Amino acid sequence: GDADYHSFPLEEDYDNDPEDTYATSKLCGERCARSFCRRFRGTDIYALRIGNVIEPHEYELDFPDFLARPETRKRNAWSYIDARDLGQICDLCVHKDGLGFQVFNATNDTITTKETTEEILKRFAPNTPVTRKMAEYEAPLSNRKIREVLGFKDQHDWRKYLKV
Repeated sequence: GDADYHSFPLEEDYDNDPEDTYATSKLCGERCARSFCRRFRGTDIYALRIGNVIEPHEYELDFPDFLARPETRKRNAWSYIDARDLGQICDLCVHKDGLGFQVFNATNDTITTKETTEEILKRFAPNTPVTRKMAEYEAPLSNRKIREVLGFKDQHDWRKYLKV
């Protein structure tokens, strides 16, 4: 459906309301992982909330439609993760110890539209509150935690591969 989010940006502590069994199963997995880390102190499990994975060839193939029809991207919160950047995130997780159980949004930095984040949110989610100032083209599914905690650096912004 076309359900609104509770607020933007969507950060890891966002109150998830899954609409299908797949999304519900992902949250169940996170709960199991958290329980395991509580039971076995010193264990690290990092759950990645991986959005729409984009492979290099898909920029020319899919992004023109994303840009022409931004309403179709609402279900992904107008966010994506380049497959190569996802590899970097996985590598950062493997090399980071001592965080216990953590959830990270695995997304690139920017929104998948030509319009600014503010313009898109006003157009497609006008009744959804924005809880903090967002950068001009910041992805509504925030990767701030993974940047701050693991040092993720977005290297494959879609704008490098497609002229707007």
